[in-house]
Amino acid sequence: MNAEERSRLLHEVELSGNCSHPIRLRGEMVNLTTGEVGLSSLRVACKDRRQVICPACSYAYRADAWILVASGLNGGKGTPEAVGSHPRLFVTLTAPSFGAVHTVRARGGCVTLRATDHGTSPMCRHGSRRTCAERHSTNDPRLGRPICDECFDVEGAVLWNAHASRLWSRTVIHARRSLAEVGGVAQSQLGSVAQLHYLKVAEIQRRGLIHLHCVLRADGPEETGADPPPWLTSEALALVVQASARHVSTRGLDGRPLRWGQVVDVQDLGSSLANVTKVSSYVAKYATKTTDGSKELARRFHSRRQIENLVDDPHYRRLALAAWDLGGRPEYGPLRLREHAHAFGFTGQLITKSRSYSTTFAALRCARANFMAQRRSADPVEGTFLYDGRGYDDPRATELAELFFTMQRELREEALAARLAHGSAL
Repeated sequence: MNAEERSRLLHEVELSGNCSHPIRLRGEMVNLTTGEVGLSSLRVACKDRRQVICPACSYAYRADAWILVASGLNGGKGTPEAVGSHPRLFVTLTAPSFGAVHTVRARGGCVTLRATDHGTSPMCRHGSRRTCAERHSTNDPRLGRPICDECFDVEGAVLWNAHASRLWSRTVIHARRSLAEVGGVAQSQLGSVAQLHYLKVAEIQRRGLIHLHCVLRADGPEETGADPPPWLTSEALALVVQASARHVSTRGLDGRPLRWGQVVDVQDLGSSLANVTKVSSYVAKYATKTTDGSKELARRFHSRRQIENLVDDPHYRRLALAAWDLGGRPEYGPLRLREHAHAFGFTGQLITKSRSYSTTFAALRCARANFMAQRRSADPVEGTFLYDGRGYDDPRATELAELFFTMQRELREEALAARLAHGSAL
């Protein structure tokens, strides 16, 4: 590779923002200096949120998700700073059990028989032990895998995942109704005294089931920055959320009742800035994850054979196959399970929020685009650009882009660590 080819390759990667799979566009550009119009080929970042697909674009998405959460908790980006003094909770809702799985416990073995199980056979009907006395490490690959594969209800797990978004919607509705009752107003009049806003992100646990991390905030009626009524405290909101999670249920298409799991964790964020930073980072972390962190479960499947050949983990393969097979039954057609077999049936959006919680991804991208527009030497002619393919001309560019991104991220992290060390020294 001569100097000209190296220069062209580096320039191509730089213009794409170190994206691993940029989108190629071809159209007309207007030179801002001379006013000349000419054909041009552009490469724009793919903007894929998944870290295993594009590290650079997922890094930007994660940063946007952090801003989205933090601005709703502490103000900024168009959200009044007064929200920082409003009742704010961090809630985790989990799925019920569909069979015993290997786990980490503070005391005792992995899975033990309960006192009420006295007289129960230590073996299940499939010939596997019901218990596991081993103390697993946190990186043990068996964590989340069933004690007995046959006892684990994979179809029930898939169908629960498919209805998780509906269950969340009903939980929010029930919480708002309960708040109206606590405030002594009609359900339809809650908006005249208070508002409840939220942001949630879905995480797929190691056992293959969805659980939700949610940020809730109570505001006054007139606008987001208005104080909520005196009776709407963090304690009152926490009680309402816990009661709603225990009470709410929905029915699947097969008629079976679906509820949240027993673990409902509710934390009061108080007024600590450290809590805001911690929760924002925690939620943003899941915004760029795929089902299990692999490329195989990052995209939709197109056939049953594809699942059998690509998914190595036996438990995840059974879940994906169950979603595919259930999706072929007419009664489950509305759930579109085959389209979401890579997510084990979960059909909802990974991250969602109520309209007035904070700013939007679109607004953040627009602000970034406007900033970048100040640095370009030509403007695109609207309506002339067409899709011209994907990726780089040189196959080595993808590896180079990911290397550059990794180096830039490490430099930023080192600079941040140095600033923090300097600040603490002062």
